[in-house]
Amino acid sequence: MVYPPSPYSDAPTPEIPDFKRPDSHRIWQLIAGIVAFVIAQLVTVAVVASIAGIGALDTASARQGGSHAESYGLGIGLMAGGAAMFVLYLLIMRFIARAPGHGLRGKNKVTEFLLGLTLAFVILGTSVGVIALAGGFRITGLTARDELLPAFVLALGIGLGPAFTEELLFRGFFLRIFDAWWGWVPSLLITSAIFGLVHLGNPDATLSGAIFIVIEAGLLLGGAYLLTRRLWLAIAIHAGWNFMQAFVFVSPVSGTGEAVGLFQVEWSGSSWLTGGTMGLEGSVITAALGLLAGIGLLLLAGKHRTLLPREAVIRKQRAAKA
Repeated sequence: MVYPPSPYSDAPTPEIPDFKRPDSHRIWQLIAGIVAFVIAQLVTVAVVASIAGIGALDTASARQGGSHAESYGLGIGLMAGGAAMFVLYLLIMRFIARAPGHGLRGKNKVTEFLLGLTLAFVILGTSVGVIALAGGFRITGLTARDELLPAFVLALGIGLGPAFTEELLFRGFFLRIFDAWWGWVPSLLITSAIFGLVHLGNPDATLSGAIFIVIEAGLLLGGAYLLTRRLWLAIAIHAGWNFMQAFVFVSPVSGTGEAVGLFQVEWSGSSWLTGGTMGLEGSVITAALGLLAGIGLLLLAGKHRTLLPREAVIRKQRAAKA
């Protein structure tokens, strides 16, 4: 299988993505990935407790007028959890999967990361623009200067922390391994469903919002991985989405409480339009845009032949040619 020059340019000397699906101890990879995710959450709790003096991940409290220490603690704690997950992922891929750095290597890392941030901004910016035209969003002022830095640190943590912990688990382990076992269609649908449903655990989450996350984020982030067969595009979309939703557009992120960001804003209108307590992710506008973007990534992946059948089919094809 030959990969085209690049999904982003017509450069004559392409970088060929690593299509290898590491098959060493896949069950143990899944178990280790889940354990790593739990450890990352514990690291977050420990850092939050040491900085802010609270023992739980109370995102809503930190964002709804909580102390600056709570905002700093939660933001730094989430980033520490993401860093712990990143290190554990590298160790699991080296010592269990026997494929060091798989999903993270490649010269296009910076390009993919910047494209991911841009795509997240375009989707959310377009959604907010449509909502504003419908009378559901307006900026009423700027946030007080002394509130900006803690709000920025918290939003950065909400962006980077879940982007690494969740993408390394859901796309780095679940989607990659399920894709090898069952092919890309069932693995994408299953991981998208699980990804959306786990967000029901957030304080102000709604069932409709979780379903919209399945539709918009699950397919979008899964499509990002399937296109590149690396994690950087998905991580950047996730990080940029959360950060801009929290800090730039000042909307709740996945039902985690009211946001404090760059501006003072006013949301009004039906929850189907604005997302309600779920935030922009619960808006039908965002869901439609995310779905279209996800379909676009999957069409690109089909064009560049990165949508692979399950490994059993590939083995049969190779045996038939031998």
